Amino acid sequence: MKRPQYVFRPNLSDPQHRRAWALLQQVPSAKRKEFLVQAILAAEQTDRLEESIRKVVREELQTASITTSASSQPPENAIPDSALDFLNSL
Repeated sequence: MKRPQYVFRPNLSDPQHRRAWALLQQVPSAKRKEFLVQAILAAEQTDRLEESIRKVVREELQTASITTSASSQPPENAIPDSALDFLNSL
């Protein structure tokens, strides 16, 4: 049984591929395999962490009561308090 072999053939017209290729070229050739393994594991860990954070935020938003501050000005057609007090005195 042959071991799997991974080949990175960058599409240099793609800016992300160009950047990845430039970073890979900076790594010494003896350490490239380990660099790629670490990059793959870091990406996977980032995805899991992001999903965990999203889950926690969703749960917190469901349990939290969010209130909006009411406008400090009364509505236009509101009856003034002085008029209500006058009517109550009758």
